[in-house]
Amino acid sequence: MSAPPAPHAKAKPETDEAALATGEPDPAQSDPHLDRLDPFEASSGEYMIGGDPLVGQGAAEVLLAREFQHLATEVRRRLDVETFEQVREAFELAESCHAGQMRKSGDPYLVHPLRVARMIAGLGLDGPSVVAGILHDTVEDSELTVFDLTERFGREIALLVDGVTKLGKVPYLSRRENQAVSFRKLLVAMSRDIRVLVVKLCDRVDNMRTLDAMPPSNQRRIAQETADIYAPLARLLGIDWIRRELADLSFRYLEPVAAKEIRAQMVAMLTAEPMHIDRGLELLRDAFAGDSSDLVGVRPAGPGNLRSGDVELRPWRRELFGAVEFRASVLTPQEVHELRNRGRSVEKLRDMVTYQVITADRDACYLALGHIHARFKPIPGSIRDYIALPRANRYQGLHSQVLDRDAVRLYLEIRSREMDAVAERGVVVDLQRGLQASELGWLRELMGWQAQVEDPTEFIEAVKRELFADQVFVFTPDGDLKTFPKGGTPIDFAFAVHTDVGLHAAGARVNGQVVPLRYRLRQGDTVEILTDPKVEPRDEWLDIVATSRAKARIKQFLRQRARSLAIETGRSLLRQRLETRSIDLGELETAGGLEAKLEGLGIGQERGVDRLYELIGDGDMRIGQVVRALDPEPASSESMLGRLFRPFRRRPDEAREPRAGEAGGAPIEIDESRIEGGFIQLASCCSPLPGDPMTGFRIPSRGIVAHVQGCPVAVDELHERAFLAWGAGFETERPVTVRVRTANTVGLLAEMSRAFSATGLNIKQANCRAYEDGRFALNTFHATVGSLEQLETLLDHLREVNGVISVERVFSEPD
Repeated sequence: MSAPPAPHAKAKPETDEAALATGEPDPAQSDPHLDRLDPFEASSGEYMIGGDPLVGQGAAEVLLAREFQHLATEVRRRLDVETFEQVREAFELAESCHAGQMRKSGDPYLVHPLRVARMIAGLGLDGPSVVAGILHDTVEDSELTVFDLTERFGREIALLVDGVTKLGKVPYLSRRENQAVSFRKLLVAMSRDIRVLVVKLCDRVDNMRTLDAMPPSNQRRIAQETADIYAPLARLLGIDWIRRELADLSFRYLEPVAAKEIRAQMVAMLTAEPMHIDRGLELLRDAFAGDSSDLVGVRPAGPGNLRSGDVELRPWRRELFGAVEFRASVLTPQEVHELRNRGRSVEKLRDMVTYQVITADRDACYLALGHIHARFKPIPGSIRDYIALPRANRYQGLHSQVLDRDAVRLYLEIRSREMDAVAERGVVVDLQRGLQASELGWLRELMGWQAQVEDPTEFIEAVKRELFADQVFVFTPDGDLKTFPKGGTPIDFAFAVHTDVGLHAAGARVNGQVVPLRYRLRQGDTVEILTDPKVEPRDEWLDIVATSRAKARIKQFLRQRARSLAIETGRSLLRQRLETRSIDLGELETAGGLEAKLEGLGIGQERGVDRLYELIGDGDMRIGQVVRALDPEPASSESMLGRLFRPFRRRPDEAREPRAGEAGGAPIEIDESRIEGGFIQLASCCSPLPGDPMTGFRIPSRGIVAHVQGCPVAVDELHERAFLAWGAGFETERPVTVRVRTANTVGLLAEMSRAFSATGLNIKQANCRAYEDGRFALNTFHATVGSLEQLETLLDHLREVNGVISVERVFSEPD
């Protein structure tokens, strides 16, 4: 076979997933029932042309000619003559690019792209997709470039090939990271043209069919990747036969013992009941033929009509409703294994067979459901209407379960011919009608995640969680349908409605009842989000939500808030320190004095002053280093010792004296906005009250943590200190602990309780115990107090009680 001059071909790596061997046919394929047990085993045989490891040049040419003939037949049947000529040209180019490259079985490597192209043509995709299938490995395995393909076949085909081509190995990335980056590249390509993904899936199907020749470690790695990513992607595209085959082939390598056992059991069941499937099909045909002999409890009820109990049975009128087709399918071993893991009994052949009833149109589907339910006993709660509520992959159909006359359960799927085409070929049907990738909601979601998640490994893990999740359908108050993974919460719903709704979600009303944000959404719920502008995402929300969209939005908000917090903290601390040198930070900012020093501090001018404040706030840059850069020559009249103690000296205009170790400068005020924004946090160990003398510490990622002076935890704190003061009029309630030592006398506890009541306080908890042979008692009270003044009033009242020996406020001991 002639070929144009070829670019230099690269040696095909032995470990590459595409360098797979043609596997030997499974001996079980000779079983006449196996077509129904596992249709992929039967269908894949025509693709899997086994080759002798010692195939000679002549045999290789015969094998390639045979595969090309299969492809040509499929192309001629579905596409035009012009496309066929382009396919022939692509074959000649691929033959030259893959010259000398062999699969591990010894077969020519070109066998693989020809089978992929044939699969693409069989799906009904267009000519450029078929050509891309032939050429999909040429750029990766030879010196051919995307530019060369553009010149020869046009931009459309070149972009399809480039989208399927994996990134080359990046030396500094691990295998897992390379996988994630390559998948991200594929995602970007398929967001522009969804045909890229269809070509990639066909490529993966053929590689999985021939995985036997790979080493066991590679088999498991490729099978796991297929199960985690490509089978779920096929489900989203709605190409059911690809999803089932990829999932089942992966199962064989990931769980070989279970797969073999289940397969043997299913073959035994089919052998024991060879007529079971045919019997079910015959019952359905008779029901639609109007044959009264096959109806349970039916007696004549007039010309042309039948009556079963109180239900009048009319024959199916083909001239009005159209012809009905019937077929049956059997679960794959992987599907049986999955159902058993979910607790469903799948032990008999009847549990593994599904019957498809194919009608003329949508209306006939509903008529057929009623027709069947009138003739068999429907099982309550088994009806699923995916016509009115299609799945995310656009699948439509009616599902039901009925009992036949022998009380044997029949699983039914009723679809129109158009719905059946979508069920088998999925998005390909819509592509033929002009569907654009941007119209696929799940793909828009994926693109949204990848734009917000910088780490490719984190992104691909999020994709795996989303693709595998069972779905829950819920409604907005306006009746719009929303789909979420199982375990989704009102927070997920809120972010799906709008980012601003999610950021301020305060609660939810489900089916008219107020529920917490941790509530797990259920099928059919109607959800309304209650918002509050003061509410913002918290860290614990990340453990509640189930969707990657919500997680990405929450993480983005928390990162932005942490950065804003660090900037405000750093600026406040630097302002306070500069004031000890009589330098006004605001004036310095206006005059550009800070920008001039950025490069000397190792900060690029493009990152700005905010980056300087952020580094100070996060503790990644010492304030002293910045101050020395801004004011290198301190006043000469001041001694070295004076400069050393300057941050701790008392300012004459201050209302109170800072304790040793506090920074100088004007205090940072503690007010409601800084507390709610997280800029200042009141320490839980000493629970500061308005009026307490305060000491602050800059804690990375937490802002400034405020302690009461003398708190045991604060004494040992080594972080950067900040000078704090309570804002005028600031009020808050804080828990406090009061310890009272008393004589152990009757009625003393009641007297102390009255002291709390007289102060307007309620005791939250009280612990009392006697000591020293019962002569004394130690009483610990927990209460909520609004101010230091109120606490001191309480302590005074307690000291006035007869029998009280000592009263003290208790702080937590350091760890």
